[in-house]
Amino acid sequence: MEISERSLRQMVREVDDLHREGMRTIRDDVATLHTGAAARLLEGTRRRLLGTAAKGLALVIGGAVVPFGGLLASASAQTLDDPTIAKFAESVELAAVAAYTAAAQSGKVRTPTVLAAATAFAGHHLDHAKAFGAFAGDTATAKANPGLVQAVGDQIRAAADENAVLEVAFATENAAAATYLFAIGALTSAQALAATASIMPVEAQHAAVLGFVLGKDPKTDVGFLPPFQTQDSAIQPSKFPVAS
Repeated sequence: MEISERSLRQMVREVDDLHREGMRTIRDDVATLHTGAAARLLEGTRRRLLGTAAKGLALVIGGAVVPFGGLLASASAQTLDDPTIAKFAESVELAAVAAYTAAAQSGKVRTPTVLAAATAFAGHHLDHAKAFGAFAGDTATAKANPGLVQAVGDQIRAAADENAVLEVAFATENAAAATYLFAIGALTSAQALAATASIMPVEAQHAAVLGFVLGKDPKTDVGFLPPFQTQDSAIQPSKFPVAS
């Protein structure tokens, strides 16, 4: 582990505080969005996020490099309504819970503070899944995305040690954050947008914490913010269908 256990505990506490505040204020955020000023603020946030994506950031999961811009383009091209997007996000969150559970049970993660962080992050993902499930309504499945569970599970089983497992978790968190970038670019209801705006920073912080544990430096490590790479296929809802 590249940072001290004390620093890791502090980082996890800060992410947990962010998570709890976001979950606590989701209803307030929804109410606030009914005002014009809040709506303009959210639209400004959306534009900034889409602008960042357009610069060519990418994520890596399952060995595939996925451009954020490609995800957003796919979202705009598809006829995905809000419940369908929420259902997909729910399945991704539950896949992340499954990934952390598999990591903890693998016997490869031996540092107690890292295990505690994994448990905390899994709890966050479970809360997020419940939030998206509520927005999905009757279409919610309460099931992990089977394709992601398989892809991430295979990587965890193949991981040689704790750091290798954390690399998988780091990639998974980046994929979760990309899902919310995708959602912000495609959702239309104020309620769903408010929830996504509250949840997305937590996912980004998960990845940041794991990156620092792995000793990544955004100034010198391109893996922390991978450059755009063209890929024939991109991860999107149509390629990772939700379980029936």
